[in-house]
Amino acid sequence: MATETMSFPAARIHRRAFTLVELFVVIAIIGIVAALLLPALAGAKERARRIQCLGNLKQLQTGWLTYVAEHEDFMPPNLWDGVGGHQAASAPGSWVLGNTCFDHSPMNIQAGVQWPYHPLLAIYHCPSDDSLTDDKQMERLRTYSLLNYLGGVPTDLSSHPTFASRHKQRMTQIKNTSSVMAFICEDADSINDGMFVVFPPPDDWCDYPGYRHSKSCPFSFVDGHVECWKWKSDPLDDVDDLARVQAAIPDP
Repeated sequence: MATETMSFPAARIHRRAFTLVELFVVIAIIGIVAALLLPALAGAKERARRIQCLGNLKQLQTGWLTYVAEHEDFMPPNLWDGVGGHQAASAPGSWVLGNTCFDHSPMNIQAGVQWPYHPLLAIYHCPSDDSLTDDKQMERLRTYSLLNYLGGVPTDLSSHPTFASRHKQRMTQIKNTSSVMAFICEDADSINDGMFVVFPPPDDWCDYPGYRHSKSCPFSFVDGHVECWKWKSDPLDDVDDLARVQAAIPDP
């Protein structure tokens, strides 16, 4: 007796591809998500750079305080070579030497009296500073400057009668160490020598603090702490911003 065999057709599998419209919708959604995330990622990256900048200033300030402790209360010298304008440079014997706008090697940083207390070149440069030397050949090696009144020669560069008397050679000459600034992340168009010059009121700006960190600037203070100040204007032309900086210089 013959056996009848029955066969069934194999099940068909249907795969549906994306339509062009659906593909455009997916691309649009990805673009929207990216647009929402990129500012947050950029903000996080800048916050990390600001924290690193504050860390650099903290290390510079710690080295500055160590120098003071080892030199009978005398501050690291902060000397001007007498050349005016953009060509100004820090004289030999200073915490750093030369002019960062023209330096193509770290020699002027390494020759500074403060170098032995933090011999790492990266500490002297803000991670958000991409400014170049004047010949556009390389990135500048130094972003930070030291307040002119700390360890500077009381040469009267200002007509203000208390300018010279604000210069201090010893740390114990400063009355309120927690309110007097020391190192600063200086503006790229202002920086040259190692001094950050601030004239007392009613004088106007001389050197300018930076605002590369989302319109804010990190500072260190004589007592060793660091802060980041948010500015009211960009570029700096607000009288309150100026008054705030002028209030952070030593008393006569």
